[in-house]
Amino acid sequence: MRALFASLAAGCRILLLAGPHGARARIAAPAEEGPAVFFALCLADLLLTALLASTVWMPPWRVSADGILSWLAQVALLLAASWALVRLARRERLLWPVAAWLAAALLLMHLLTYAASWLLFYGLDAARAARIVEILDWAIVVWWLLVAWRLSRRLGAGWARALPTAIGTCLLIGVSWHWLPQHSPLTGVAAMESGDTIDADRAFTGFDAISPEQVLYAQPQRLDEALARLAPQRPGVIDLYVVAFAGDGTESVFRNEVEHVERLFSQRFDAAGRVLTLINHPATLDSVPLATLTNLTWAIDGVAATMDPDEDILLLFVTSHGSEDHQLQVDLPPLPLDAIEPEALADALDATPRPRWRVVIVSACYSGGFVDALRDEGTLVITAARADRTSFGCGADADITYFGRAFLDEALNRTASLPEAFALARESIAQRERADGIETPSEPQIATTPAMEAQLARWQQQLRLGPAVPFTRSDRASGTVAGEAAPSAPSGDPRAD
Repeated sequence: MRALFASLAAGCRILLLAGPHGARARIAAPAEEGPAVFFALCLADLLLTALLASTVWMPPWRVSADGILSWLAQVALLLAASWALVRLARRERLLWPVAAWLAAALLLMHLLTYAASWLLFYGLDAARAARIVEILDWAIVVWWLLVAWRLSRRLGAGWARALPTAIGTCLLIGVSWHWLPQHSPLTGVAAMESGDTIDADRAFTGFDAISPEQVLYAQPQRLDEALARLAPQRPGVIDLYVVAFAGDGTESVFRNEVEHVERLFSQRFDAAGRVLTLINHPATLDSVPLATLTNLTWAIDGVAATMDPDEDILLLFVTSHGSEDHQLQVDLPPLPLDAIEPEALADALDATPRPRWRVVIVSACYSGGFVDALRDEGTLVITAARADRTSFGCGADADITYFGRAFLDEALNRTASLPEAFALARESIAQRERADGIETPSEPQIATTPAMEAQLARWQQQLRLGPAVPFTRSDRASGTVAGEAAPSAPSGDPRAD
């Protein structure tokens, strides 16, 4: 154990370009203990990667053979880099101590870069964060060149040998870090069954490489096909048409909510065939139109042309992250997608012909900032938070947000009245936030009118209400529902929506 901690300390000094202490460096990991320490540190790196992967994939999890092979290749390359370093420095007897130091340094570097990547993706839009991470990857390779040069000099190599030693070592480590295909040692069972994969470069967004041009080029046809599948309006019946929009494709929680909206309103609220979903998620690229402002505008125009604009009701459900300046995040790296402001959302709803009766539900932080732009005599507006408040419940390990759980899964399975469901959800959310110790509650908002509530009452009176539809996580790629009813979303992420 002492040798393990000594190697970690030496690895930390190596990363700081200080190098291990001369005399102590030779005994930090004695030769007879070197192999055990080296492989223990490599195993710790594997466990760290698996732990982080468990926050990306939804359970149940499964060990990936590709991930284990990728780890073994990294171990072999790291050992080869260590051998090159001691061989060119003519210090072969220090092979295992040096290998342990480099393994410790690599473990610490992985930990730092993982933490930095999480902070970037939580603090910036995903496309910008991905570009910064790519720059950091190359900066790390350069840093390893300096690390290898400094360590070579500490091992006694002269200037003539230190530079080629450093270059050779850096190339081997760089292959492991930057160019070797890296697969997660742990992945979700549903993802493996549907063919989804994850590599280290995409570990924080869950995306495989996509062709932006092909995806964008396919959108008009994909949206036309979705509109063509809509069921026609029934004369004399107040039909409910639903457009559901999952804006942020970097977290599955938004896709989960939109697909639950589709099931809930199709099966319980007699809207089967009249629900159109727009989703940003790598698993739905080939089957569902993207959630973009352009697609949303076209979708509402197409739905308005299908429905009776004077009789039927259009329900728009939007879920994503929201910002303090009231912009809805629209993300699917590496596609360059625009955020949605309140005025832009209001313009998208002004279809031709314009639906007279509209319900707009915005599930996002600071979503109360959309109320003023959307309210009118024939519109019911519901938001997950006040204009100056965050809402809660998103994240890579979340299945559904607090608002989605309370309003969609609980309240609408108890009542067919949207205003009544909002009142139930607001109380449920307040209780949960108090139980979780949240000091600044989200305070969901509603804006309604007597005319709109009268139309909703007429719709509810003729509605053939179906049975309750409990929330489940969907796996649209395989066409199945993954698992039983999902547990409540974990608490604690104030940027939930």
